[in-house]
Amino acid sequence: MDKARTVKVLPAATTIVDKIFRLLNDQDSSFNQLMEVVGYDQAITSKIISIANSAFYGRGVQIMTLKRAMISIGFDEIRSIVTCLILRDNILRHLKLNPGDLKALWMHVLSVACSAEMLAAKTGADDPEKVFTASLLHDLGKVILYMHDSAYRQALDEALHDGKDVCAFERGLYGVDHEELGASLALKWRLPEEIAALTSHHHGPVGEAVDPMLRIVRIVDRFCMNPTIDLGIEGMILSRQRADVEKYVDQITELLESV
Repeated sequence: MDKARTVKVLPAATTIVDKIFRLLNDQDSSFNQLMEVVGYDQAITSKIISIANSAFYGRGVQIMTLKRAMISIGFDEIRSIVTCLILRDNILRHLKLNPGDLKALWMHVLSVACSAEMLAAKTGADDPEKVFTASLLHDLGKVILYMHDSAYRQALDEALHDGKDVCAFERGLYGVDHEELGASLALKWRLPEEIAALTSHHHGPVGEAVDPMLRIVRIVDRFCMNPTIDLGIEGMILSRQRADVEKYVDQITELLESV
């Protein structure tokens, strides 16, 4: 239990993270409110302007202001991009995860988010953009374990290779699992209720998930960890779309790395 107490010393959210999550928690948040908050962070502002001028979004006219950049990209997509930047730069890098751990965690959550967005669009179960944004944050609890133990990534890889239950494996090592840590972090950071549910319950049985987004993330998370697992019709859809999802992941990664 000493290990559990040590691991559960949770970091505080930075000012920009706290403000962004408050907006994500507000269903009535507006374009202008998001622009105002993003404008406080010069690094995020410059990256959004660069993204708006990239080959993916650029329309031949150079964009110089945050407002024009956000209009060019679109409100729904800008929420997703801001969440990506917040997670990668203001959480993972800010908390000083080593490059190998950061890459492993980032690629997993991005794969889950892209797959979940695709599955939501294909099945009509939920809003794809909302699912993407929320899915990015489903494994926040793992950040604490990566911070606490430099050997966590290797141990996790071995557990997955051996087909072990990840949460049970973590509880055996630390006395706590990443879902419990995710729930604690969601409470401390005042995350939106839907995101908090993903951080704390994404490993539960698929059939018991009443909320459509939670069901999607449970399915996709299992698929991303084991693409050969039988997940019914949703698993078939994920298998068929796997190449397209991988291209989407590469596209987002390239876009973010270019700024």
